[in-house]
Amino acid sequence: MTIEELFHAFTDADFQYTRFMKTRTYERIKLERYDTLIEGIRQQAIKMDLSPGISEELKTIDRLALDYSPHLNVIRKVFGFLTFGYSRRKFIVKKVNQYYLREIHQRHLMVQMIQNHLAQE
Repeated sequence: MTIEELFHAFTDADFQYTRFMKTRTYERIKLERYDTLIEGIRQQAIKMDLSPGISEELKTIDRLALDYSPHLNVIRKVFGFLTFGYSRRKFIVKKVNQYYLREIHQRHLMVQMIQNHLAQE
């Protein structure tokens, strides 16, 4: 990946991040595309070896879990049974949205960190 392609990837990642934050809809196809883009940026930044701190942080970030499902404890399962699954569905949707929001924001901060480091050089 050249520097020009990397800056185009930064722009694309920023656009996709903004779309996720505005719509709060996390479709699998869009998540796969975003995850692939971020993984390409991450791999390129590791190859460039920007700084030891950045490289170590990039190595700790895993890929996005596209099939994320929150853990349900016994109390949540019983309460879901009593409400015919309504509270369980609401809980799962809420936790999945929180997970994707947190993970996408973390990756956005990583991209911004890489972009700022490259702009300073």
